[in-house]
Amino acid sequence: MTFPTDWEAEKMAVMDGQSGHEAALDAFAEAANSAGDVRGTERMWQQMLRVFVSNKLAVASLVYVVAIVLFCFVGPFFYHSNQTDASASIFNVNLPPQKGFPLGTDYLGFDILGRLMFAGQSSLELGFLAAMISLVVGVGYGVFSGYVGGWIDSLLMRFVDVMLSIPGLFLLLATISLFGRSKVLLILVLGFTGWFGDARLLRGEAIALRDREFAQAVRAMGGGSGRIIWRHILPNTVSTMMTVSTFALAGSILALTSLGFLGLGIPLPETDWGAMIQFGSDNFQIGCWWQVYPVCGLFLVLIVSFNYIGDAMRDMFEVRLRER
Repeated sequence: MTFPTDWEAEKMAVMDGQSGHEAALDAFAEAANSAGDVRGTERMWQQMLRVFVSNKLAVASLVYVVAIVLFCFVGPFFYHSNQTDASASIFNVNLPPQKGFPLGTDYLGFDILGRLMFAGQSSLELGFLAAMISLVVGVGYGVFSGYVGGWIDSLLMRFVDVMLSIPGLFLLLATISLFGRSKVLLILVLGFTGWFGDARLLRGEAIALRDREFAQAVRAMGGGSGRIIWRHILPNTVSTMMTVSTFALAGSILALTSLGFLGLGIPLPETDWGAMIQFGSDNFQIGCWWQVYPVCGLFLVLIVSFNYIGDAMRDMFEVRLRER
């Protein structure tokens, strides 16, 4: 059986088109696979780590923070000094740095190096606990206010505005003057007076996320507000929470140190860095520089380090958000 010549030509054209189409599909698949391979060579956590490591100041700050934590909590196991019995150190008052006292002694005869460790334990512990309270309250308050919206949001934010208009140090002084001071009270006061800024930031995140497609999909499938908040809004605010937590920790330590400098910090026989600065400044006029410079340098660099770490974490989580 023979076919017309024009039919054979049309058949050959169709076959050539199919082969060209298949070749194009093969080329596209190969390109997609190669792109996937390139993309898959660096996972998301690797990208985030790369961004953090690229910030040299943040890496140095992280190393410094870890070193200070080890210095305060592990150092006393290797460097033993009396930090509670002032009567045993009465003959070592205001000694300059020398053998046996690498950083000298203070007005009570306590070794400055050991005092830095002893005071650092209280400052870091109270600062961390107060920051956690501040973060939890701020996140809960801000996310709830932003998600609910309306007049409830306006009312809650006006309260935050009023509290932010009051100087933080004045609020701390007034609260401690009314209720006294102890370690537990200091933690509660610092925690419940430091969350206002956190709430405002998380409110903005909740407003931006409450009407996104995933939230609308949950509502369309009959999901409630609790599921939207716990399963979608809170996980998508982790980057903000992590960044805010570093600033909250720095702010809590700074506030505790300010109270200690004013004589309203941790009561004796315990102490904090603020109390060390206060008593050291009294003796600075008579030449006891070693009671001021070490603790001020350690404390100030630590606060700046937390800020650098927070900035780097913000950049690190922005990579995660771009990839989503």
